[in-house]
Amino acid sequence: MAVSKVFFSTPPLLGHNEAYLPPIKGMGHVAQLLAGPALMILVLGLQNLKRQLTNTHKSELYEHIWKFISKAEARDKTGRIVQYFCRFLQGFLGHMSEGFWLQAWKPVIAEVQTTLAWARRTHRWGKELPHIPALGKAIESGDILEAAQRAVLITFLIQDHIYWLLKVGILKFQNYTAIQWHRRNLRFITLSHVLNFSLCVRQVINIRKKQQAMKPEDKDAIKQADKKVYDEMRMMVRYTLTFIQMLHVSQVKKMDDWYIGLMGVASSYIDASKQW
Repeated sequence: MAVSKVFFSTPPLLGHNEAYLPPIKGMGHVAQLLAGPALMILVLGLQNLKRQLTNTHKSELYEHIWKFISKAEARDKTGRIVQYFCRFLQGFLGHMSEGFWLQAWKPVIAEVQTTLAWARRTHRWGKELPHIPALGKAIESGDILEAAQRAVLITFLIQDHIYWLLKVGILKFQNYTAIQWHRRNLRFITLSHVLNFSLCVRQVINIRKKQQAMKPEDKDAIKQADKKVYDEMRMMVRYTLTFIQMLHVSQVKKMDDWYIGLMGVASSYIDASKQW
């Protein structure tokens, strides 16, 4: 014990609230300490049950989920689902009475939304890199629509990094607060959604033209073309939803958080499902 007092700044095993075995202050304290080990034992029990039922410890579901969340884009869009669900809850609570049971959680909901937004923004650095070669290629080929979309998106992402730098205090602008800069920048991503929608329309038109030239017996090619059209139209819905969301978040047109939040959940699900 004397050695541990000399060597350790705080006791690692006993006698300290942060030790492995801290002094117990009540049953609530016991429950807090047992939460992690109890959940570990629960998942171990479920794993052993799976082993008995399937005769293997391998889990294709776990592997698939891990592959999904290992992708930066999948994590980003899953976080965005939760972020916009929090926006929906805040909008919903704005229409409820002060005595409604969920009102007590409103500050927590707001904190989760803000924390997720900043976590996503922090991990957005470098996201413009794959768009730079595509911009150069579009300009070289004379594709004005594609070039405009890439240029606007790259500008938005760079200015989003500047917002991060403003927020943490590394940069200071005389003419803009951090939030003013952010709202101005959201007008760029709003325009990007319009351009992306236009690209989807163009792609659908091109696919349909090629499809008309196909022979009736080319069933697989026709089916594949229909699938591509469906995917493009799905993204058109996504860009419509995000366009409306950005109008609200940028305060170009103030609407209601409850349905904007639901739109955000839907559009984020479309993005996340592409990673699944």
